[in-house]
Amino acid sequence: MRIILTILALITFDLYADGHASDESKDNGYMLLSTYEIAPGQNPADLEKELAQLQLDQESYGFNDCGLYRHWYGGQRAYYAYCFFSDFDQFEAIRIKSDADDDRMAITQNYSGHTDHILHIQKANLTEAPTNLLWMKWEFGPYLTVVEKQERADKLFDAFTRAFGACNLYFHSWGPEIAHYIDCGFENFSDFGKKHDAINKILAEELSTAKLDILEHSDDLLVLIQD
Repeated sequence: MRIILTILALITFDLYADGHASDESKDNGYMLLSTYEIAPGQNPADLEKELAQLQLDQESYGFNDCGLYRHWYGGQRAYYAYCFFSDFDQFEAIRIKSDADDDRMAITQNYSGHTDHILHIQKANLTEAPTNLLWMKWEFGPYLTVVEKQERADKLFDAFTRAFGACNLYFHSWGPEIAHYIDCGFENFSDFGKKHDAINKILAEELSTAKLDILEHSDDLLVLIQD
């Protein structure tokens, strides 16, 4: 796993460790998010089977809960695997157990690219993994302070929560990019259309003139494979 140290992430964790949503699970402080890109010419079903078993193995190593999503619409044709854990003492125990699994080292790599992120859970309102998921990444201007970036992320999170209902908010802890992430569920595309209208109304009436300082943004629609 390639991880990049960033002091900003540690500062933000100190500032917001006590500011989580009241209904956030106290057992899940972090989420390990791993993306596996589908290789050209590959049968996605083969990779899906492999990753579904990997997530079961991850749970057996000691993660609180793991699951798997597949790309539906968006930029990256990939699988999104997630595992929740409480703290880094637990993460170390998981590492020791997984490293002792000889079968794990014999697996052939069937994906074209792989990325790991460790995300700090700031607000958790989703009580279960939605069948259909809107996954968003928000990067803000580098000239902003950590607190200013958080204020903008909170403003967007409030807007999407009002439009979609329950959503979660995450911030970079370790990994290749400093960003905030928001995910929200929807039942089907008829439901998504209603929520699409709701968020656009909020954006037009409340945020169209707001200085959000968005540097980069991406949307991906994902479908649940395994929880």
